[in-house]
Amino acid sequence: MNVYDIPIKILQNIDEIINKYSLFEDNNVCVAYSGGKDSLFLCLSLQELGYTVYPIIIDVGYDSDWSIAIKNIKYFGMDYTKLDAEHVKKWMPEIQAELLINLENIKKISNGDLKKATICTPCHNSKMLILQRWAEINNIRTIANGHHAIDAISSLLKSFYMYLDRWEYQHHEFEYDNFCKLIISQKEIYTLEKDSFLFLSLGNEIEKQIDNHRVGTDEPIIQYFGKTQIRLCRPLFEVFESSIIDYFKAHDIFFNDSECFITGYRNKRQLTPRELIQHELLTNAPETLLEYLLKLVKRSIDKDGFLKYNVRNNRTTILGNRYKNEEINNIKK
Repeated sequence: MNVYDIPIKILQNIDEIINKYSLFEDNNVCVAYSGGKDSLFLCLSLQELGYTVYPIIIDVGYDSDWSIAIKNIKYFGMDYTKLDAEHVKKWMPEIQAELLINLENIKKISNGDLKKATICTPCHNSKMLILQRWAEINNIRTIANGHHAIDAISSLLKSFYMYLDRWEYQHHEFEYDNFCKLIISQKEIYTLEKDSFLFLSLGNEIEKQIDNHRVGTDEPIIQYFGKTQIRLCRPLFEVFESSIIDYFKAHDIFFNDSECFITGYRNKRQLTPRELIQHELLTNAPETLLEYLLKLVKRSIDKDGFLKYNVRNNRTTILGNRYKNEEINNIKK
């Protein structure tokens, strides 16, 4: 019985990904729950498929309102765990110092003190640090998150245009304005059909650099948390964002459509590189083109769903210290 009326085709797609890559060991699934539409949709889909879902909220200390996120998850009959500053202080004191450094860097970036860094790096590092430690303490081996096909594609394209920016244009240190101009210059190409001459040429170049191990997605179907054996998996890997939005609108379910919960610190006038690609290149892309780009993403993933190679490590090896400037290197430590 389809309680939530999620399209059968989408449920079948998610189920196929889960089974093909053996994502879960049993029926109990932990989901990194941001309160946004994607993680909420994942929770509903997994519950519809018969799993017992445990949403995990990670509050790293921003001025965020979690009331709607919590209301939604309770409405659909799921309990949740919230990992916040108090939880960290009590159960994970060994990571407090690193979290405070990340939070300070977030404030510096939002104030414009670190002009070449994006706020996503310390934010992501904080969330992953808390989630990894929580999983270790509770002997959790797999955590699912709501990244979907467009996330995987935009990550691939970010990698490709970072490659162009650094090798073709010799901008060895990331400059937002340069990268922004490059993305805007490509906008028209992504309104064309997949078999148009202009896009075929671009697609061939992306394929070439994937095969050269210079380009790839950062969001495969499965990846490990650092050097641990804890896995992060993406059951929505083949689900397009438009399907998720259509579902919530059709059922008149309120969802949080913001990119993140760091509105208290973030300069909204500047999109991150990933967001820039999503907004400028993928918003109006034809479905055939998106399907082709997803095939390119899979080209960088092995038969078990993991990355074939680490593109960032390859860039660092080739460019050395020029790949990341001092500001960003310091943030990532």
